[in-house]
Amino acid sequence: MSTKIAIAISISLALAAALVTAGAGCSRESEAAATIRQLGSTTLLPLAEQWREAFNHEYPNVEIAVSGGGSGTGIKALLAGGAEIANSSRPMKDEERAQAQAAGVSPVEYVVAHDGLAVIVHPANPLDELSVEQIAAIFAGEVNNWNELGGPDSEIVIINRDSSSGTWQAFKDLVLKSREYAVEALAMPANQAVLDSVSRYQGTIGYVGLGYLNESVKTLNVIPPGGGVAVEPTVANVQRGTYPISRALYCYTDGEPSGELGDYIQWIKGPGGQAIVAELGYVPVPE
Repeated sequence: MSTKIAIAISISLALAAALVTAGAGCSRESEAAATIRQLGSTTLLPLAEQWREAFNHEYPNVEIAVSGGGSGTGIKALLAGGAEIANSSRPMKDEERAQAQAAGVSPVEYVVAHDGLAVIVHPANPLDELSVEQIAAIFAGEVNNWNELGGPDSEIVIINRDSSSGTWQAFKDLVLKSREYAVEALAMPANQAVLDSVSRYQGTIGYVGLGYLNESVKTLNVIPPGGGVAVEPTVANVQRGTYPISRALYCYTDGEPSGELGDYIQWIKGPGGQAIVAELGYVPVPE
């Protein structure tokens, strides 16, 4: 059995168990009763959960249901009337805006945070940095062994996000550009699943939002396109604009929000919501 097949089987079993556990804890009744349904990007999920909790301390009578599922899922829900807020880690696509117009939905876009995408490897990997071009070559399947990059003689196993994820699209736009992802890449449904997979298996490489980083993985410094000094994936470097793999994070509503929804959006963009952005390792939006 190949390394990739063994890892894929192990990861699939772990994810299946996690989904069963998560499903057991969901309440359809509480979601149906919610005044505000906020869903979409898993990159934004930790933020949305903390926003809800902190907002409800100030406004306990506002019911907010938060869930993930990916940026595309959140936008589809907004267009179908199944969400008041779509969380997205990418801008809405032209075809999605056309679908919104056809459905009578008028999306309003809010930048609620900024995020850097960290390239992560197993802690045993001796490499400390890669260029954007080298990273692109890996994820496109053009480089298959770590020894081609100055590392050990071992197979590179790509841990990717699934194609419904805004993180998948953002990484493709920022790093691969016109290239396509390698067909042998193992697709994960969430940032946490990527982190868990890379932390467990040597030879793996993946990418996650800065808010998910912990000591279970090793981050690689990134050399910008055209060369220069490798830049560490930190909040400060994203704010300075020096880290090359970074992006904005969005919330979308149907039209200009009013009432409780309007209060919630303004709170997210205000001092309370932005303090949580900083606390969780994302990058606040300038006032």
